[in-house]
Amino acid sequence: MYDPSTDPLELPVQTLTVDCRAGAPLIFPRHAGATSGTTFNGAFGNAIWDVGCARRLQGLPACNHERDRCQQPARCPVAWLYKPYSQAHRRTLTRPVLFQATGLETGEPVTAFELHVTLWGRQAVNLRATIEAALHAMGRRGLGPNGARVPFVVTGIQADPPRTLAERAATLTAANRWREALLVFETPFLYRETVTMESGQREKLFLAGGALPLAAILGNRAYDLAAWDMEDRERDELDAAVRHDLARQARRTAEALAESLRIATCDLQPVDLGARLSKTDGNAFPLRGFIGQVRIAGDLNPVLPWLLALALGGGGQKRAMGLGVVRLWLGP
Repeated sequence: MYDPSTDPLELPVQTLTVDCRAGAPLIFPRHAGATSGTTFNGAFGNAIWDVGCARRLQGLPACNHERDRCQQPARCPVAWLYKPYSQAHRRTLTRPVLFQATGLETGEPVTAFELHVTLWGRQAVNLRATIEAALHAMGRRGLGPNGARVPFVVTGIQADPPRTLAERAATLTAANRWREALLVFETPFLYRETVTMESGQREKLFLAGGALPLAAILGNRAYDLAAWDMEDRERDELDAAVRHDLARQARRTAEALAESLRIATCDLQPVDLGARLSKTDGNAFPLRGFIGQVRIAGDLNPVLPWLLALALGGGGQKRAMGLGVVRLWLGP
């Protein structure tokens, strides 16, 4: 049976540091509805389609990107890496390949830059060669806003060994009892919760007003982590109702552990990056959230694996667009 309090923490995570050099200065000017994350993820989608689509590589007509329409979902890298669709949950899950290029977020011209890529789970780690081929294909296609593509060359890739969240936490807690930490929300963190009113349910958006709902944020991250871990393990015998219940148990575990923590200081500000047009339904949706720093205190060791999940994979909504990047610093 799947144990939602420990099994999600066995998910392997691998980070790649990719050195890149552009053929001309790259400039990502700030404008509404855009981030460097949206550019990288769009470019990765096109590239992984070129180098990974099982049907396209056989000279056959390509199918839709989404896994529910993929005609070879069991072995097509696109189905796992770009828009992983869960037949059990009947929805697209969070993408297991995350990008960040801090050097391109300044709005200044850049020729050499460093791209950080995080691979979540067994499928992504096993498909690392395909991901690296896609990075080279991204370079050939080029990057840039408003269709002005500038090619770049991948000059080196440094890969850390894959390690599970449990292994990472054990290394950090082997000789230390951590009682203070700093969470730095580097890119807008979009957190929504459902509030039950007498007139019915409604959504509430946290935009830096009041204390950070840390327990709820870690609970949501635990739910997402468990849902993806079951998909990543290909536990097809677990139907949607069972998976949902197990993921909710993971959420309750993380929330209970986080309830003992205390928000020592909270310095957050709301951020609005403007609206972005959805290619799926043609509607505009906002890119917003909060940024800043939060210092937490208490016995951190039991909750550390869930904090690492937040720091390594980000949190909130729109992570594939570069939102929700969080840094974790342990100690005073």
